[in-house]
Amino acid sequence: MATRRWLLLGVVAAGLTLSSVGLLGVLATEPFASADEAQHTAYAVEVGEGRLPELDTPVRATIPGMPGLPADCRVDPAQVRRAASDRAAEASLPACAARDRAFMTFDVIYTANHPPLFYLLESVPLRIGRSAGHPLAGFYAARMLNLTVGFAALVATAWLVRVLVPGRPDLSVAAAAITGAMGGFIAVTTQVYNDALAVALITAATAATLVLLRRGPSARTLLAVAVLVPAAALSRASGAIAASLLVPTVGVAVGLAFARGVGLGGGRRPALGGRPEPGRRPGLWRSALVGLAAAVTTGLLTAAAAGWFYLRNERLYGDLTATGRIASMFPTGIEERSAWQVVTSEDFWWLVYRGLFGRPKLLLGWPYRVAVGVGLLTLVGLLAAALRAGLAHAVARRAGHRAAGDAAGVTAGVAAGGAACGVGPARGTPVINLMCWLVAGAQALIAVATLVGFVAAGGASFARYLLPALPMLALAVAAGCSALPLARRGVPTVLVVGALWCTTIVMLSRELARHDPSLADRDLLGRLRGAIAATAFSPSGASLVVGVLLALAGLGIVLLALSMLMLAPAVVPRWRMRPARGSAGAAPVDGGMIPAASGFGVMRGGCGAGDGQGAGEVVGESVDESVDDGVDESVDDGVGESIGQIVGESVGEVVGPPGSA
Repeated sequence: MATRRWLLLGVVAAGLTLSSVGLLGVLATEPFASADEAQHTAYAVEVGEGRLPELDTPVRATIPGMPGLPADCRVDPAQVRRAASDRAAEASLPACAARDRAFMTFDVIYTANHPPLFYLLESVPLRIGRSAGHPLAGFYAARMLNLTVGFAALVATAWLVRVLVPGRPDLSVAAAAITGAMGGFIAVTTQVYNDALAVALITAATAATLVLLRRGPSARTLLAVAVLVPAAALSRASGAIAASLLVPTVGVAVGLAFARGVGLGGGRRPALGGRPEPGRRPGLWRSALVGLAAAVTTGLLTAAAAGWFYLRNERLYGDLTATGRIASMFPTGIEERSAWQVVTSEDFWWLVYRGLFGRPKLLLGWPYRVAVGVGLLTLVGLLAAALRAGLAHAVARRAGHRAAGDAAGVTAGVAAGGAACGVGPARGTPVINLMCWLVAGAQALIAVATLVGFVAAGGASFARYLLPALPMLALAVAAGCSALPLARRGVPTVLVVGALWCTTIVMLSRELARHDPSLADRDLLGRLRGAIAATAFSPSGASLVVGVLLALAGLGIVLLALSMLMLAPAVVPRWRMRPARGSAGAAPVDGGMIPAASGFGVMRGGCGAGDGQGAGEVVGESVDESVDDGVDESVDDGVGESIGQIVGESVGEVVGPPGSA
């Protein structure tokens, strides 16, 4: 239970760091100052009034400061379309739509090609605010609701990493905290944008599918998959693409579980990475049919939830996502090029990478150096981890060849020691581990491919299109930090999160000065106080708000450091892993460290003489301990056998200096 508490505390700490700078963005950013927020808000207002807008539906100024037609002005989209192309057609518009210039792209709801789930959620506070006579308060409430969605994305990130590497809860906390401190992610959670919901749902749907793959079907897991996969498809087009990968994965997961007799009354469901108890084993064809039925059912649920909207896009605009119509509305002047040219362009990748920290043109000075430093630290950490893992694996193989008795290597010695303590050998499913990593990696690659395809077609390099891949990118950063000095106390991770948070604050202040030049001559705190005073509070109230939120950020960093310290993986010398005297076939080993085999896990506890600990104890306190989502911790296959061990060690495990056999 201790690990669960520290893991939850770490996720809460990540949420505090996100909320502190997020609330500053919510309150300080002038309404509708950023591109697209007025269009997203107008979409939500239309949905709240029971209408589904089209790309030519005019924006109506239903909130103070919102651009567009008067709130009570109703115009047929077809009339707007004609007026935009023919000034003579403006005479047919109602008097409330009269203006000195023709309708332009920014006067219409060009976000109407997105599915309506996000806008249905946002319509609630907007409608309540308008009904109560305080539409601006409803708008700020809508922003705060989106910030809550951002926190849900952090929870989903921690869940996904927990499923991928169940032996390393510290990586779950680290990935969530890094995600919550990235300026590009915070920017879309503090305003009315639908990106945060897509990240949350895609990540959660992927995590639920991987739990199904690892543990087999249960009522809770099947319900989560049945809700999250269709919801992801109804969030953004990127969610629909993600669902197209998850639907067949659900079929494979159920088919494999049926073949093993898991969750069907034929055997007990295993812990993550474990194997089921012997039970009823249906035939191959029957298992395949059950898996196919599961995939078809999930696909039908997804099609019923979201398919109608994409078919509507096809009918109205000529393609499922209205990409062609949007491109014609926003000509960039950028020539089309091949995907290979985009992928091999250093400028493209460098621009997208900087965009993850905020507006690239504002990433100057020490924030620029932080961005470069985080990238270099990640690369150095991953390379160091891969090198040390390779050396440890080579030493373990040599030790295995020299070991006496029936011990074929370090893994056999650990297994025999566990047997002497009454704990069975570690069990694992390398193929399942590999499949989980492939599915999670494929989701990240899908986001990258989507951005590459958009840019190749002449679109701009929007880094926020890469956000669905952010959880896996954050895991890579966390894994790199775990291979740096002092990693066993979480120091590198805390320092990186703190640096990212400070960078985001500076980038926010620069963005505020960009929108309001009168703030340009002030210092950072002056910009924050001045912006909040101009939008939501009095000057004295603004100072109090800034002080409270900065204190909240400090509390989040402290709690994160405490969580990382308590969740730090422990290691034991090999001599402490020796079996009890008299155990058959167990060769004593000494020197160096023995890594656990559950991905990134490192075993602690032993069965040596006089230590009194069970060999089955791993990081996370116990094999059967789980977090709220039902993810159990377990010991996987031995060194060299488990795919999770190989992948895990290659991206972040530090196993200590290898000893001699």
